[in-house]
Amino acid sequence: MADIRRRILIIDDDPQILAGLEALLADEWEVKTAETGREAIPAFAEFSPDVVLLDVQLPDYSGIELLRQFKMYSETAAVIMMSGVGNLERVIESMKLGAETFLQKPFEYDTLVLTLEQTARIAARQRELMALRRSDIKAGERLEGISPAIQRLNEILGQIAGAPSPVLIEGESGTGKGILARLLHNRSPRVRASFVDLNCAGLSKELLESELFGHERGAFTNAMNTKPGLFEIAGEGTLFLDEIGEMELTVQARLLKALEEKRFRRVGGVRDLRAEFRLVAATNRDLAAEVAANRFRGDLYYRLNVVRLHMPPLRERIEDLPILVEAILRPLCKEMGRAMPPVSARAMQKLASYPWPGNVRELRNVLERALLTLRGEEIRTEDLTLEVSRSAVSAALGRNDALPSAEWEVQPLDSIIGQYVAAAVKATDGNMRKAARLLHISPSTLYARLRMGGDAPKE
Repeated sequence: MADIRRRILIIDDDPQILAGLEALLADEWEVKTAETGREAIPAFAEFSPDVVLLDVQLPDYSGIELLRQFKMYSETAAVIMMSGVGNLERVIESMKLGAETFLQKPFEYDTLVLTLEQTARIAARQRELMALRRSDIKAGERLEGISPAIQRLNEILGQIAGAPSPVLIEGESGTGKGILARLLHNRSPRVRASFVDLNCAGLSKELLESELFGHERGAFTNAMNTKPGLFEIAGEGTLFLDEIGEMELTVQARLLKALEEKRFRRVGGVRDLRAEFRLVAATNRDLAAEVAANRFRGDLYYRLNVVRLHMPPLRERIEDLPILVEAILRPLCKEMGRAMPPVSARAMQKLASYPWPGNVRELRNVLERALLTLRGEEIRTEDLTLEVSRSAVSAALGRNDALPSAEWEVQPLDSIIGQYVAAAVKATDGNMRKAARLLHISPSTLYARLRMGGDAPKE
C-alpha cells in the first residue's frame, strides 16, 4: 500500500518563507503554498489540507478573515496562525475564532515540527468525532471489541441501521444478540420510537399471540380487558423477537402476514391495525435446517433473511476479552459503589484460556462473582470461578474426544487447550489459516493461544 502523506497548506506573502518551509516539510508532508488570500481560498477547497499554516496579515486578505472562511467551510480544519512582532491582538482574536495555536516568527524547525504533530493529532480526533456524530454513533452505540468480526459488524451496523428491512441475528446463547438488536434501533431513524423485546422460548401459542397481537375484551377466558400487543406498543419503533426459532408454526404464519401486509388484528378483534415496526429476530438455531425439518416456515425464514448477521462466540474473539472485561467491570463497580480493581496478567490469561460455553453472559457472571468475593485490591486467578464440564469444553472445541479423560481433572485448562491447538496446527502441517478454520476460530486467536502455550512460531 502506498504511503498516504498528510497535506499542509502554507499561506504567506513572503516567497522565501514559502520556499523554505516547503523544502523543510516536503519529506513528511504533501505541501501546497499560496501567497495571497485569492490563491488560498480555492487551494483550500481543492487540496483539503490536514493542517493550514496561515500568516496573520496578507496583501489582499486579513488572516482572520481567511480563518473564518476556512472554519465555515470545514469545522475540523486545523489552522496554525503565524505572526510577527506586534500582532498579539490579532493572534488572540484568531484563537477565539478557532485557530488551534500560533507560531511567532521567526521560529525554530523543531518547534514547527512539534506544533504540526500536535495539531495534526488534534485534527484527526476532531474528524473522528465529527464522523461519529454524522453517522449517529454515540458512546455505547458500538459493539465492544477490536476483533475482525466485531469491526465488520460495526461497519455493517452503519450500513443497515437506517433501512426498514427485517434483520435476522444468529449466534450462540449469551453472545450479545440482544445488544446488537438494541444498537440497530439506537442508530436508526426509529430511535425516538419504542424498542420492545420478547423472548419466544417457553411461551404457549395462546400466550405468544396475546403478547404480540394483543387481545380484545372477552376474546378468551379471563380476558377481562382489552390489551394492546407488542406490535402496537412498538409503533414505528423496533420489535426484537429473541429465540424466534421457538415460535409455534401458526403464530409464525400470523407474524408473516403482519410483516407483508403491514397490518394485523388483535386476538378476538375485527379491526385492522397498522404494523409499522421494524422486526429484528434472533436465534441460536440453524433456521435453514429447521425449515428442512418442517419446524419453521420457509416463507417466514426467507422474509427474515433479508439481512443476516452473525454474533461470534467469545472463544472466536478472545482478542476482545480485555475490552469486554473493562466494559463489564465498570458498570458493575458503579452499581456496587466501589473502585474498579485491576485484573492481574495471570487472571487475564486464565480468562483467555477458557472456552466460554456461556459466552459474554457467562463472562459477566464470572466477573460479578469475583467482585462480590474479592479479597484483595486486584482480581487474581483465585478470584475467578470457572465452572465447565468436560463435554462442554469438548463441544466448544468441536470434538467429543478433544480432551484426555484420565488427565482432565488435573491438567490446567490453558494447557489442555494449548495442546489441542498445537495438535491442530501440526495436523495441518503448520498451515495456521487452515488450522484456525478447522477450529472455528480466527487466525489471530489461534496465534494468541499458541503464544500462551509457548508454541507460537518464532518471529
